[in-house]
Amino acid sequence: MKNLTGSGQYTVKDTNEVVNYSFTYPAYESLDDICEHMSEASLVKAINRIVKLDSNNPAREKAKVANGHSARKAMSEEEKAQAKVERQKNKAILEALKAKGLTLEDIASI
Repeated sequence: MKNLTGSGQYTVKDTNEVVNYSFTYPAYESLDDICEHMSEASLVKAINRIVKLDSNNPAREKAKVANGHSARKAMSEEEKAQAKVERQKNKAILEALKAKGLTLEDIASI
């Protein structure tokens, strides 16, 4: 098991101040590693929580789309394919710029 450090942020509603924070969490490398550090009951509880969250997220978005509350527009298969091609083109441009050693400041000055 390794401990990793992550970061997050939140906005204070009264002042719109953005507060950054860090946190540490365990990163397990195998099921045996998990079982060594967690009891069976806590492991089952954690898996059930993850499964619930992973099931809720797409269900919530589907409900928002069906009720007209979603800010995301549903994409057709053709739109998805076109967006994928566009992302690949943008990635190629970024890689070419990085290969040339250009920074954001360099590009902005052009």
